[in-house]
Amino acid sequence: MKYAGLRVDIDCVKDAESLPVLLDMLKRHGVKATFFVATGPDNIVRNMRNYMNPLDIIRKKAFKRYGLTMLNGLLFKRQVQDSENIDMIVEAGHELGLHGYDHYDWMNHLDSKSTEEIGALISRGCKLFEQAFGFYPKSFASPGFTVNPRFLGVLDDFGFSYSSDFIGEKAFYPGIGTRDKICRTLQIPVSMRSIGELNDDGFSDNQILKAVTDKLSRHSSFVFYCHPSYEPVFKPVFLEHVLKCMEESSKIVTLEKIASGLKDKIN
Repeated sequence: MKYAGLRVDIDCVKDAESLPVLLDMLKRHGVKATFFVATGPDNIVRNMRNYMNPLDIIRKKAFKRYGLTMLNGLLFKRQVQDSENIDMIVEAGHELGLHGYDHYDWMNHLDSKSTEEIGALISRGCKLFEQAFGFYPKSFASPGFTVNPRFLGVLDDFGFSYSSDFIGEKAFYPGIGTRDKICRTLQIPVSMRSIGELNDDGFSDNQILKAVTDKLSRHSSFVFYCHPSYEPVFKPVFLEHVLKCMEESSKIVTLEKIASGLKDKIN
């Protein structure tokens, strides 16, 4: 049997505020998804400096998507994990994992950090996660798929069941260095970038759907990912179409279910 997974990233307060729309959609489809929540300050407004042309903030729907919530971290010092609605994820029977600490800082400055600093960031994220939700995270997803050998080396110290830090075709245990030290943490990559990211890069819905159906036919475990503040809000009909395609060819399960089924086969 083929398995498919839906990964949902909660990067900021706006993502958390938009959760009810997605949770209602998943309930209608009878789908259990895997959510990864960032901990620490909501610094989404700092990402605006990455747009070389200010018009891109409008053209890529950044302001329409986030609105004044972009100022949450700057003015109100809001922490993502303290947002309302996140408890609804576990209450509805979905999986909840850790999406790092300080999404912006991780994406933009990971390569400047030492092994000890990276370990401290993950530890801080785990502590805030446990304080907010009452249990230790069993899984991890690197913000922005930002990784380096130092991160992969320290990840094994935290005992996660699996991590989802790459975009790729199949699960694997990454190697580090010229001697290929093999990491102990299984990687469950997403199969493709999100609808929002692909739309921003000029891909049409038809092109995205073709890529989805192609990857579903080739991958034994297909993983799609999205953000609550974009796809369910701006592209709900198309997101439901993608979910139906996944349902028709595969059994949709959590990433934990995919990971547990693959560990014995890969080892």
